[in-house]
Amino acid sequence: MADDVEVLLQMYREQHDQARQLETQRATLSNLIIVIASAALGFTAQHGLETIMLVVTLPMVGLGVYGVLACLKYHERSVLHHRAARLFSCRIEERLPSLLISDDWAELHARQRLRFPKIFKVRLYALWIALHAGIAASGATLSAVVFAHGL
Repeated sequence: MADDVEVLLQMYREQHDQARQLETQRATLSNLIIVIASAALGFTAQHGLETIMLVVTLPMVGLGVYGVLACLKYHERSVLHHRAARLFSCRIEERLPSLLISDDWAELHARQRLRFPKIFKVRLYALWIALHAGIAASGATLSAVVFAHGL
């Protein structure tokens, strides 16, 4: 039985490591997009909203949309790895029921929900998506202003 638990524990760790790696990749990509969008906004502010600035503002739309799609994909993969880890955790608890893993997790979850009732419902991935959508909207708005004044 100890060997079974050791295998399950290793599989559990692997799933959490994969989820952690995805979060690191998401953070790196988001930081890169934020830096590029900030530079584009700064460049646009310096040079004004002339027709030539569409080469800066239109790619911002694509960059923001790409960020949204990437965050959605990272979230999907993260959910997969967290569910797999939970599955392995349940298998460990089946072999070692005295650990009470599910009971402890449920209690911790309930306490967290009570302590932070409003923010608990907000999904972190939704905040990242909103950030990237804001970048896309900024590019679209600036492009629309350029079109309205220049073309």
